[in-house]
Amino acid sequence: LFVPDFIKHLTARTDFLEFNMIPVLIIELIIAALGEEIAWRAFFQKKISKILPFVPALIISSALFSICHFNQGNSIVVIYDLLFVFINAIFYGIIFKKTDNAFISTIAHFLANLFGTVAIMFL
Repeated sequence: LFVPDFIKHLTARTDFLEFNMIPVLIIELIIAALGEEIAWRAFFQKKISKILPFVPALIISSALFSICHFNQGNSIVVIYDLLFVFINAIFYGIIFKKTDNAFISTIAHFLANLFGTVAIMFL
């Protein structure tokens, strides 16, 4: 029922993406995923994991990652968006933990962003 509002919310949160320029879009998605993985998993999650066990460190870093993706809008849509980002961040954090390689988690992050962007373009 709230898909149109959710799509509008996502496009507002990702207004730097230009759907009509696919090569530039792909480069933007790669740079965004790489930067976020280096900052949030390779740095932040790794630092917290030195102080706390892995699971609390993963939850804290994923929650903060989600909060950084906050954008105003319909509360249900915003909560759904933040929950979806949180779940994805959990997956990226697990991938990073298992591989200890930010490039591998970047590939997962990029593919998820690309899939989401393509899905929005066709909705």
